[in-house]
Amino acid sequence: MMTDKQLVEGCKSGQQEHLELLIVRYRDDLYRFCRHLTLNRQDAEDLFQEVWVRVVRKLEKYDAQRPFKPWLFQVAFNMYRDHYRKWKSVYALWTWLSSDAELIQIRDPASSAEEKLLRNEEHRLLEECLRSLPKRYLAPLVLYYYEEFSYEGIAEVLGVPIGTVKSRLNQGKKLLHNLMKEMK
Repeated sequence: MMTDKQLVEGCKSGQQEHLELLIVRYRDDLYRFCRHLTLNRQDAEDLFQEVWVRVVRKLEKYDAQRPFKPWLFQVAFNMYRDHYRKWKSVYALWTWLSSDAELIQIRDPASSAEEKLLRNEEHRLLEECLRSLPKRYLAPLVLYYYEEFSYEGIAEVLGVPIGTVKSRLNQGKKLLHNLMKEMK
């Protein structure tokens, strides 16, 4: 299996198949991140495509000593922030609610139908609570729990100090916990 560094070098030298392999490698993670950010399937698809166009254009500026995934997610977050910051949170919530796609995918199916039903209800509740979180807490929570980024990686993606990441994660978890208690 080729490393990210090898794939990037291949892309820089014009090898289209290396770009395709890079896109396939990060397709699901990046799309899920875009989906969490935009809260809308169509906007997530648009952002996803725009990110890859930007990545191809800016690949020469990529520092191969850095891990590729945090850089990719940083590009996505910066584009989201630049293009979508004008959205009001009410509008974003409305577009998310009108979408028929799920925010969270259940990764480990329960063994019985009753357990599946309970797990689906828990995920539905979690989705509702995530929708109501302020954006500044949503991105760190998604990066940490769904994408398994380190504090350093989150700080790099969001362009904030590590202390801010820790604070937002802590505050976001508290808010999420309180919302979950209220909704139960």
